[in-house]
Amino acid sequence: MSATGILAEAYNNVVSRLQAAGVNVVTDARNARPLTAYVELPTVTAFNSNIIDATIVVRLLAPPPGGSDSADYLLTLGDLVHENIEGITTINPSSVLIGEQQLPTLDLTVRVSTRRN
Repeated sequence: MSATGILAEAYNNVVSRLQAAGVNVVTDARNARPLTAYVELPTVTAFNSNIIDATIVVRLLAPPPGGSDSADYLLTLGDLVHENIEGITTINPSSVLIGEQQLPTLDLTVRVSTRRN
């Protein structure tokens, strides 16, 4: 069953915009791997039961060990995402442990506001 409601609407908005930009999107952490963008679940500030301000982190994952090839990949993909996704508030280099491997990442924070109809 697919999620419904304004939280899912905000999340799916970001996922669909990434896919439309040609990004290989992963929404299940079990499938996160290099050369994908993992979309984390939203953090939400609720103004009332009808309006939310969601912050969603998109983690662009590069192959280890994090050398210049990985940096070039992350910078290029980060620029593509920044060009095609409105609402990006921060872009930070980071890393994430997937299985036994430490992967370099570029974490983009996307801010989305939505309301119930």
